[in-house]
Amino acid sequence: RALDNVIDLTAWPLPQQRLEAQAKRRIGVGLTGLGDALAMLGLRYDRQEGRDMAARVARCMRDAAYAASVALAREKGAFPRFDAGKYLAPDNFASRLPKALQEAIREHGIRNSHLLSIAPTGSVSLAFADNTSNGIEPPFDWCYRRTLRDAAGGKLDCGVEDAAWRQYRALGGDVERLPAHFVSAQSMSARDHIAMVEAVQPFVDAGISKTVNVPVDLPYEAFRDLYLQAWSGCLKGITTYRPNPIRGAVLRAHAQAVGEAQKHAI
Repeated sequence: RALDNVIDLTAWPLPQQRLEAQAKRRIGVGLTGLGDALAMLGLRYDRQEGRDMAARVARCMRDAAYAASVALAREKGAFPRFDAGKYLAPDNFASRLPKALQEAIREHGIRNSHLLSIAPTGSVSLAFADNTSNGIEPPFDWCYRRTLRDAAGGKLDCGVEDAAWRQYRALGGDVERLPAHFVSAQSMSARDHIAMVEAVQPFVDAGISKTVNVPVDLPYEAFRDLYLQAWSGCLKGITTYRPNPIRGAVLRAHAQAVGEAQKHAI
């Protein structure tokens, strides 16, 4: 409801933008903290059990969002370009909804043409969610260093601890010997990163932001095949990230940061 209201409250720079936004009323309900949630449930992000749970979450989010948008359509009307026949046509996203939802859309319309999008949420997860894992991503690491820019334009190097890691420690867990289901972005294969998007994308009508962490020594052929895997999995897109000592990085694993400090000290 809040996101739908924003469409009408926004001061669009151009009238054409306002007309386009109001004609389709696209919004982007998403999620964050998935990686931490799986760890706290005892499920590995890089195994089928984790992907199955993520798909359950995405399906629940999809059905709830579409049901709410139908309710808004009954209250305020469907988006202006809504055409039930085209919207529910075979092979369109809405044709995969539960039959009851499809019947409700056919009868009452739907308020928003698109409802779901999983954004990066990096700053939001850090500032407002106690540094939980962001978006659909696994935790970058359980303890790591983050480079921040201060108000004067300088850089601050800060130590950061993941929310699930801190909760596990608070419950008496041994953080020096984490269970196998505590899987970070650095400790899984690039293919497993993509497999998570393949599990969730069928339940998201717009896009998913996902970084595929690639090791420095990955051969070119294997790097190329990641894009072929994404294409064959019908993904809308992926982002690959390979560490570069020249460019530097915003995030650095704790062990890496300690090694750098020791090197500079020498």
